[in-house]
Amino acid sequence: MSTQMLMVLGGLALVGVFSVWRSGRKSAIRAQKGVREVTRMTGNTIRLILATAIIAFVQWLVIVKIQNTTATWIALIVPALLAAATIVRLMAITEIVHTTRGGRR
Repeated sequence: MSTQMLMVLGGLALVGVFSVWRSGRKSAIRAQKGVREVTRMTGNTIRLILATAIIAFVQWLVIVKIQNTTATWIALIVPALLAAATIVRLMAITEIVHTTRGGRR
């Protein structure tokens, strides 16, 4: 084999090593973003369950302990209004905004 052929093969090997290294880095970044999203979703789910339990407990307490019709209606309507406002706000999102973390995209 000539020296020129060895240099071409060495260059191709370097390109292959670089592409493997680059694809590994991209998949690692993608996996990191996925883990971050799952962690965010888990935190939101825990907060959702906690808030639901608190609201349900307060409603139950008002209905069982206070025999006032107005208080019962207020206990039922106010959380429903807040939930409806949240759902309307979620449905009104028209674009996805990408944020940068650490100066990189």
